[in-house]
Amino acid sequence: MPRKREYTVEFKDQAVRFVLEEIEPDESRRGACERLAPRLSVNASTLYGWLKQSSVSRSKQVVTPGSVEDLRAQVAALRKENRELARANAILQDAATFFGAALDRQSKR
Repeated sequence: MPRKREYTVEFKDQAVRFVLEEIEPDESRRGACERLAPRLSVNASTLYGWLKQSSVSRSKQVVTPGSVEDLRAQVAALRKENRELARANAILQDAATFFGAALDRQSKR
């Protein structure tokens, strides 16, 4: 019976990051684990287990780039910026109208 290997937490984290960086856009996570596991000298099912465990803990901690939550936050920030810019634009238009009218009044004198 083969001896059970113990992997460090750092190795597991690096392996998971490696899979997430190297996964193809149209590739499943399991397929990526099967493709990349030999390069790490790890069993594909072991690597997939680490990936699943990491996804669960990562979803509780950090929003992944490109996720729905991240996109919603970006949309909210852009809408806020758009409102601020529209307000500034309205202020500038009102100021231009005011000063333009003041110039017209001075030229009629």
